[in-house]
Amino acid sequence: MGKDIVDVAIGEIGTREQGRNSTKYGKWYGMNGAAWCHMFVSWCANQAGVSASIVPKTASTSAGMAWFKKRGLFRYKGKYTPKRGDIVYFKTGRSHVGIVEKVSGGTLHTIEGNTSDKVARRTYPLSHGTITGYGTPKYKNLNDSGSSGGSSGSSTKKKASKKELAYLKKVLKRQEKKKSANINADVKETGKLPNGIVTVTVKNGKKRHTVPVKEGMKITWERSGTPGKLTFEAKYDKQFKILEGNEVLVTVDGRNFFFGYIFSRQIKKDGFVSYTAYDQLRYLKNEETLIYKNKTASQVIKIIAERFQLNCGKLADTGYKRSAVEDSTTLFDMIQNALDDTLMVKGKVYVLYDKCGRLRLTDVSSMKVNSCLVDQETGEEFTYKVSIDSDVYNQIKLIYENKKKGSYDLYVTKHSKNINKWGVLQYVDKIDNPDIGKLKSKALLKLYNKKQRNLTVSGVIGNRSVRAGSLVPVMLDLYDIKVANYMMVEKVTHIFNNRQYSMDLVLSGGDFSG
Repeated sequence: MGKDIVDVAIGEIGTREQGRNSTKYGKWYGMNGAAWCHMFVSWCANQAGVSASIVPKTASTSAGMAWFKKRGLFRYKGKYTPKRGDIVYFKTGRSHVGIVEKVSGGTLHTIEGNTSDKVARRTYPLSHGTITGYGTPKYKNLNDSGSSGGSSGSSTKKKASKKELAYLKKVLKRQEKKKSANINADVKETGKLPNGIVTVTVKNGKKRHTVPVKEGMKITWERSGTPGKLTFEAKYDKQFKILEGNEVLVTVDGRNFFFGYIFSRQIKKDGFVSYTAYDQLRYLKNEETLIYKNKTASQVIKIIAERFQLNCGKLADTGYKRSAVEDSTTLFDMIQNALDDTLMVKGKVYVLYDKCGRLRLTDVSSMKVNSCLVDQETGEEFTYKVSIDSDVYNQIKLIYENKKKGSYDLYVTKHSKNINKWGVLQYVDKIDNPDIGKLKSKALLKLYNKKQRNLTVSGVIGNRSVRAGSLVPVMLDLYDIKVANYMMVEKVTHIFNNRQYSMDLVLSGGDFSG
């Protein structure tokens, strides 16, 4: 059997660039001296006899990712387990690409070009913050030898998915302790909705219909890059058909809770239909080219909303203006890029969400939900993990190519105390603007110089105020450590079942007391 793209890449490990980005990959492509991470991927495909109609020949990570998206061959992180030969795109916080060698448990193994100026193996948790998703080429023949985890069967995937937790990516300041948090006594004692009234109303044309929904309806919100999602089942009704594009409104005890649009339906033999609806954020998956100067993140959102006819509510003034050329980029990524830069400069985390039909941008520090205490009584099960194995750095090195001087400027920030405890864990990246070098290195150190702590809790007593981005008080004894502070909700699934209202939470951040 001949070499596949992964075998070719393995044979290149250790190859270094000469001078300024000078490589045989750039020479082959015709752009020697330019950033060469995607040229390396394209070169490996070519050497393996893979047509450019299967893996694109390009030097641009944006163009490469867009190529797969336009052909329906792109899968977002968290919704797909990558396989040997897939192309992984890192478009959140950096612009990079690599070739998937294998997946082992919850760890992604890659081979990348232009990583620390060479070809090298790298590993990441599948939930790594900079991973956007994967191009999935339709290879005619792919040597699967040496692959593990990514295609080892559904049981392995299910096992791995339980371990894949969202990692802390944003800066959270220490909050006050939760012992004085006010708890909704009625909900805490019964675990039921106060009045038990949940309605689902669908609008088809001028007609409105309250749908008798089967138990088990779910509403899921995630903090970034994913639209709000509603799933429910109802008996097929000839008198009132629910179709794609129909508006759907969910109310809980008389209050609007979710507003969106039907995107898909699946009819079953028993006469029940499964429906999936998304809120306005679904339209942020669209791609666009946007060029702007001196705009805040909130102003960028307004521009996008106007172009795509989206309704806006209150958008926080983020205060930091930037300029950018976003070429063939998803609207989600455009907004996230602006918010990421704001985080670096201002040290503030903002969350974008749809509140019943209107886009909102809010500083997470104002999203505390004291009425939702997560403890041994209010949560059925939890999984907790702590690690310095990934996404933890105590030394930051940023490199700027100073073409005027013909040299490289370094911006290094480190934490000596943690280096003495953990050894040197270094983060290296290139920057285009020297003005932000010192500030960005300090911000990255503050962001990454801490242990990664991940907590998932299921069966939490339901609370209508909790959404992705909320800060909830957590008081849990995790055997070797006690949690007694606010944590951020990365993902929440609201579950309505026979008047029982519960939530599954993915939490991140916060300080932990031993």
